[in-house]
Amino acid sequence: CPICSKSIKHKALRSHMGGHILRAQMGIKEDHLIAQASSIATVDPCGFCGQSGHPVRLVKESKKHTFQPSSSCSLAITFSLGAAATSSKNSPSTNAPIRCSICPATSGDRAVVWKYNMPHHLGTVHAERSPTQPLPADLVNAMKVVRLEQERLGIPGEFISVGNEDEASETGEGTPATTAKRTKRASGAPSGQRQSKRAKASS
Repeated sequence: CPICSKSIKHKALRSHMGGHILRAQMGIKEDHLIAQASSIATVDPCGFCGQSGHPVRLVKESKKHTFQPSSSCSLAITFSLGAAATSSKNSPSTNAPIRCSICPATSGDRAVVWKYNMPHHLGTVHAERSPTQPLPADLVNAMKVVRLEQERLGIPGEFISVGNEDEASETGEGTPATTAKRTKRASGAPSGQRQSKRAKASS
């Protein structure tokens, strides 16, 4: 891992990096990171390396009705979007490219953003939206980061936020308030301002 130097299997990089990204976006300091390494980017961190400058796309596989993530990142790996959508013990992070259903379609498609970066995308690209205006149900579901996933990624209890998760499940809708905490942290000061003992034990 270019962030913590931990030796991990290449296929596990996306989920492992997802943990670093989520903790950074929540302002949780990790003392075991490589001193000379670049920290997680505060804007649009790549899901593979944690740095900016690697736009991600969803490319339709030939003769199939499925899509495969495509990135210019040298650490990019091939993975199943379906499998990545569910948090598991071995692959806890669900950070994967998702489409923004609010963005206008360009050339038949919509903007693609890494899941954990969507709150920042909404808070900047769609800053003109009213805080009380419901988000599309499909986007709410795609953005959801449940409590169990956060716990598996080493997020301390006092930082865990499920927003209006129950409300979204019942009504099929959610508001920007659902992701307000992470949006504020992701667009604010760089990571590393808050520290947790439990975060030190995870990566």
